Amino acid sequence: MKISFYLDKPASKTSVVLLNVAFRGKRFRFGTGISLNPKDWNKDRQEPRASDPYRNAHTKQMAAIVNEVRRAYNELGFDSSDGLLTSELISTFKDRIRSFVSPDTVVSGSSGLISDFQVFIDTYTLRSSGGMVTSKRPGKSSINSYRQTRDSLLEWSRTRRRPIEYENITLDFYADYCQWLAESRGLVDASISNYIKVIKTFMKWATEKGYHDTTAYQRFYRDKRNVEAVALTVSELRTLRDLDLADSPRLARVRDHFLLQAFTGLRYGDLQRLQPQHFDGDGKVIRITTTKTDTDCIIPVTRPLALLLEKYPSRLFEFSSSVKQNQYLKELGQRAGFDKAEHVNVYRLGKRVESAKPRYDLLTTHVARRTFVTTSVRFGVPESVISAVTGHSPRGMLQQHYIRLDEEAICEIITTAWEKF
Repeated sequence: MKISFYLDKPASKTSVVLLNVAFRGKRFRFGTGISLNPKDWNKDRQEPRASDPYRNAHTKQMAAIVNEVRRAYNELGFDSSDGLLTSELISTFKDRIRSFVSPDTVVSGSSGLISDFQVFIDTYTLRSSGGMVTSKRPGKSSINSYRQTRDSLLEWSRTRRRPIEYENITLDFYADYCQWLAESRGLVDASISNYIKVIKTFMKWATEKGYHDTTAYQRFYRDKRNVEAVALTVSELRTLRDLDLADSPRLARVRDHFLLQAFTGLRYGDLQRLQPQHFDGDGKVIRITTTKTDTDCIIPVTRPLALLLEKYPSRLFEFSSSVKQNQYLKELGQRAGFDKAEHVNVYRLGKRVESAKPRYDLLTTHVARRTFVTTSVRFGVPESVISAVTGHSPRGMLQQHYIRLDEEAICEIITTAWEKF
């Protein structure tokens, strides 16, 4: 029997240490639960370097795993040259090692993966840009996407009459699952990509837990090519602002919320969280921390935004759900006469599909955020200032290390530029 350790992703900033066990023509792969910086790993000696801050703990854990593998190997009779290597004994061996490296693991076939997926939904915490585990839970929208993916796997399993087990998450599964999402749900590749992203995140988490030793999921491709993005022109934004909606209070409220988003650049999820305490005392700035990137945003109250806020002196808003808002926006756009044909391209199962849609049919909450950015650029606002408002990550050497704008400068640049509206 040969026992070896190696890094799952040696080129990444952080990698899981994997265990490989080989004997009698068989090879088994397990997660160890150990994660470290690849620079702290000695590939030749298959052990942590002295630079690893948790070297002693990691070394002891690896030694304990080796002892358990040898113990299981001997007790199951694999050391006997004439012993039968049955599938039942192999399964027992794998379950025993998995339960040792991750005591909470329950191996029970298809139901095991789905139950593990539920644990993932309930307990998963975000990773840092360097791959380190944090204590922060994903946002509500991410949790919902996890649930949708789990439910889709169950539906796929019932429809295709194929079990959902770790060892079945193969390239064949990937191809069939993507085809099923495209055909049964009418999804384009960009939407399918979101499901694949969740599956890859879950499978990597399960690897770290020692729940499986498969690797095919790492090769699942995410085709993120999407519908061409649209943004309202300045003229269209003014048309919405001046549109007479006295006969439809519902659409008037939808229009105000779209303008509120277009004048602040907030994501709709953050807009829904907007409360009076986010406005400073003199009403010139909105300060809010985004949920997606945990970024503190400084949003100047420009003249068009101030005029809009006069309708809401309490600074309390009744927002619709994002699904309803997106539905209402198409109705609003149709009412505003945004019926010019827009040529769009989507990709379905790798094939480009061209179509023409009226602009109102492309209106979504994200169009409002994109409109703020696009209009600000048109009015001459530098990208570094826009990033400070929207919470986008800085780009390039200058933005990351040299440009440091205070709140007064940001407010002056933004408010001056939006006077053109």
